[in-house]
Amino acid sequence: MRVKLFQNIYKTFRIKYNHMAVFTQVFNPLTAQNEWAVHNDDYDYDLELTCTGFGDMLHDKERNQKYFKALRMAIARMHADGREAHVLDIGTGTGILSMMALTAGADTVTACEAFMPMANCAERIFTVNGFGDKVRLVKKRSTEMRIGVDMPQRANLLVAELLDTELIGEGAISIYNHAHDELLTDDVVCIPSKATCYAQVVQSPLASQWNSMKIVADLDGNILLQPPKDVLQCKGDAAVHDMQLSQLSLENFVPLTKPAEIFEFDFNRKSKTPVPVQRQQLLEMIALQPGSTDLIFYWWDISMYSGDNLVLSCAPYWAHPDYKSRNDIIPWRDHWMQAIYYIPKPQHISRTGEKFVLSCNHDEYSLWFDVHNTLKSNTTVSRHACTCNLHLAYPRSRIGQMNQSVRNKKFLNYLENNLTKDSQVLCLGDGCILGVAAAKMGVTSVVISENHYFSKRFMESVVKNNDIKNVEFIENVNSLPYSKLSQFTHIFGEPYFFSAILPWDNFQFGHLLQNIIEKLPPTVKIAPYSAKIFAVPVQFTDLHKIRTPVQQCEGFDLKLFDRMIKHARAKLPDHKVEAQPLWEYPCKALAKPQELLHVDFHNFKKEQSNNGDIQAESDGICNGIALWVEWNIDGGSGSKSIVSTGPVEPVEPGKFIKWDMFVRQGVQLFEQGYPVINGKSSIRWALQHKPTLSKIEMDFNVNV
Repeated sequence: MRVKLFQNIYKTFRIKYNHMAVFTQVFNPLTAQNEWAVHNDDYDYDLELTCTGFGDMLHDKERNQKYFKALRMAIARMHADGREAHVLDIGTGTGILSMMALTAGADTVTACEAFMPMANCAERIFTVNGFGDKVRLVKKRSTEMRIGVDMPQRANLLVAELLDTELIGEGAISIYNHAHDELLTDDVVCIPSKATCYAQVVQSPLASQWNSMKIVADLDGNILLQPPKDVLQCKGDAAVHDMQLSQLSLENFVPLTKPAEIFEFDFNRKSKTPVPVQRQQLLEMIALQPGSTDLIFYWWDISMYSGDNLVLSCAPYWAHPDYKSRNDIIPWRDHWMQAIYYIPKPQHISRTGEKFVLSCNHDEYSLWFDVHNTLKSNTTVSRHACTCNLHLAYPRSRIGQMNQSVRNKKFLNYLENNLTKDSQVLCLGDGCILGVAAAKMGVTSVVISENHYFSKRFMESVVKNNDIKNVEFIENVNSLPYSKLSQFTHIFGEPYFFSAILPWDNFQFGHLLQNIIEKLPPTVKIAPYSAKIFAVPVQFTDLHKIRTPVQQCEGFDLKLFDRMIKHARAKLPDHKVEAQPLWEYPCKALAKPQELLHVDFHNFKKEQSNNGDIQAESDGICNGIALWVEWNIDGGSGSKSIVSTGPVEPVEPGKFIKWDMFVRQGVQLFEQGYPVINGKSSIRWALQHKPTLSKIEMDFNVNV
């Protein structure tokens, strides 16, 4: 399951103060500071659940129906053979698979769940659905379970959902191996029974932008910054880059090979030997066409029941076994997506039919790949890691943004037109690579505020390898003396901050600026000059499912799960709005975008309270509001002055929106869809900006 940006932000501590109160340390991305929130002593710990798209798994009809069908087939076969069906459900979650097993006729069911809020929820769900006394619920990890203590006997049917986008990233190998050794019979039936992994070698200049620094050139094409040698020599980060590959346009990649089967995982363990924890597979590939072996597209499928052609595929649509024409609808899911792996050193393929070797590797939790010209049986490829600091410092989206030529040209245009040999520039933000580029424009000096260890090391390598002498790094802009601040002619930011989650969290630029603005000369030029928040009501094709209440799943009542999620989400600051890469999630505009907030960084402390109505300009189902920021670099009105984090083309009501691929937008998803009518329906909105409290609050209500 994809790790969302909100995960791991909350740290919870119990502190004895009069009574057992619970203090949660909440990270404020606008100030980059931790703040304390106090809760009653009945505080529960299910906040993690609200930070994932767990609900969409229960909306995955293909998954649910194939699990249910496989259980019916397996239990019926066991009974026909005169055997009882004793089921173990590992990681039961809501308990849905245990209830399916009992409905299918299982004789006994033992379910285990280690995450206590989920285990308690499953316990209540079992009772509501009439299975309270029929499921043995063990609230611990399966690897901690013992026969005779947690289970009366070994199970002969294992049903589990332990998989993620990478297949093995949640520890499936060790969990299955332990279960076979300690908890299951020798003739056990496992659902799913096996998994097959696939890889396709691809060239993609666009996707490669997420992986390494490119040359930064001025408007005339002259090179300002070369990537440092250690970046060029770095093999990159082997970590999985999960995404909805079906949304990557066919124009943005060139397949160099056909999809190839690379690994099979036998969950039934028919060979009676443990699933290998580490393997290497060397495959001879035949090129479909010339190109560069930039990256690997990866996905997997699972066979649900041994001996039956019941397969669930996670392939992108162009490789999906059920895709024959554009009219075919491929099941959507966000818990199991596809992935990209970047080749450490891409090889050039010069002709169609050329042979090369794809090295596929996995350990207990992850996969990695490499490409070689010839087959060598003794070629061992260890998992590569970043040695240049770039991949350690920045997420994939930021690396891609650094390479975004259209965006960069707008900032560079401003810098070229405004800087002189007498300019002294202060850069606010993290990893301000264009601030380093400004130093190559003949200015007197550039001071860059940078306190992130790996980011600073990367930036220093850029400065050193480009022989730049007029750049100074500081850790805290507030430590600069008045004598230094009073000399700056320009304040510049891209702006980007590590702490930013939502697009407007980068307004931290304004907070830093306000701390020093009174010490700056009155003639100082500030860029960006201002920023705006925009909103547009949309109809998502699928993304809304991650927040839509489940109600019922395959006939089982899951309203208790819905209530737990709703209750937990209400505790989150800005709980209604979350960050998502909307280019991966198609949506139609139901109106033209509307401005909600305009902030001037010369007067950032000004509080604002705005409201209005967005009139529907297209019929449809409004299930969300998409939000983004437009940065005005110099206060001008032309397109060269605007850098948007939202749509990359004009928004037309009734048509799909094309989004910036290198940032995450904000989105409020409604629990239900609202039918809207062109010219009759509207969306009422309200926004409050309290800069001194570092808060932006907004609310949306659909009037049908």
